[in-house]
Amino acid sequence: MSYHAVLQFRPPDGPRVICTWEREEIADGRFEEWVYTYSEHPTARITLVEENAGARRVLSEWTRATGTIRHT
Repeated sequence: MSYHAVLQFRPPDGPRVICTWEREEIADGRFEEWVYTYSEHPTARITLVEENAGARRVLSEWTRATGTIRHT
């Protein structure tokens, strides 16, 4: 299993950065760091994704308009 923190500007086609870890807490820490850093950016979208055997599930997502949404 792996966890991806994804930072994207001007979704869905803008530039993006993807960081991947094997531990959820590390990826979640990067997610929170990016939310703090890019909270004033009007087009930033940040997601935390769990990947297991090719299947992906969004754990958290953030935009300036919605704030952080945690999926359970």
